[in-house]
Amino acid sequence: MRKLFSILSLLVFHFGQSQYLDLAKLEYTYLPGKDANFEYQRQRALFNIPFKIKDQGYFFAGLDFSNIQFNYKEDQDSFNKSETENFKSLDLAFSYIHELKNDWYIGAQIAPSFTSNLEGRLIRKDFLVSGLLVFVKNKMDKEEVKKPNRIIAGIYYVTTTRFPGPIPFFSYYRKFHEKWSYTIGAPSSSLKYYFNEKNRLQLYAEGDGFNSNIQNGVLINDEIFADRLRMFLILAGLRYEYSISDYFEAYVNMTRTVFADVQLREGKENVFFPSIDNAMLYRIGVRCRI
Repeated sequence: MRKLFSILSLLVFHFGQSQYLDLAKLEYTYLPGKDANFEYQRQRALFNIPFKIKDQGYFFAGLDFSNIQFNYKEDQDSFNKSETENFKSLDLAFSYIHELKNDWYIGAQIAPSFTSNLEGRLIRKDFLVSGLLVFVKNKMDKEEVKKPNRIIAGIYYVTTTRFPGPIPFFSYYRKFHEKWSYTIGAPSSSLKYYFNEKNRLQLYAEGDGFNSNIQNGVLINDEIFADRLRMFLILAGLRYEYSISDYFEAYVNMTRTVFADVQLREGKENVFFPSIDNAMLYRIGVRCRI
C-alpha cells in the first residue's frame, strides 16, 4: 500500500507542477510589489482522502481551495482594479493508481475546477477541467536497489496554464549518494541535499500560476475589454524542508521569477500585460504527507 501511495503522489498536479501527495496542506505565497506593478498573495488549503478499491488499486478524492489577492500600484493603467483584486479557486481531484508488473504503475486523474472573482453566482466561464495519464517505473523502496530511482512519463491535459491543451511530461529521479539526489525533467527539476533525516535543502526550478474568469469583465484605458486573468511563472530558487515527524513537514521556498507572463485577456486575445521583472516570490507551508 505504501508503494501505491508514493506513486500516487505524482498524480497531484497543480498549475503544471508535480508535488508529493499531501493528505493535508496549509500554504501561504507572497510576491512583493517591489519588482512588479502589483503585489500577489495566495492562501491555500487542501486535503486528499484515499479509498482502497482492490489489492493493487487505490482511488483518491481531493479538494484544493485558494484565496488569491492582487494589489495594484497607483500608476497602473486605468481600469477598475477592484474587479481584478480578489479571486477564489476550488479544485476537485479524482485519482486512480494501479500497480502493474515489473515495478510499473499506471495512474489517471481528472480535476474539475472553479476559479473566479465571484462578483455574482458561479457561471459556465468559471469552470475549467484538467486531466492526467501517467506511467511510472518505480525503484524506490526495494532493499536491493543501491541507488533508488524513478521514471515518470505521461500526458497532462490542462486548461489552467498559459498554453491550454495536452502537454507531455517526463521526469527522472535518482538518489546517487546518501546525502544527494536529483530530478531532471519537466515541469520541475531539482538538486537536493540531505543534512540529516529531518533537514533538507534543494535548488529547484518549476512552473506555477493560475487562470481565472472575470465575471463582469473590466474595461482597460476606456478602449479594450478583458474577461480573464491568466498568470504563468517559471520559478527558480531554494527550498528548505524540515520533518516535524514521520508524516508532518514544514517548508520555506525563496525563489525568483525566471519567466513571468501575466495577462488580462479577451477570449484568446492578449489585451494587457501587467509588468513583472525578476521578482522574488516566497512560500511557506506545512503539510501532512505519506
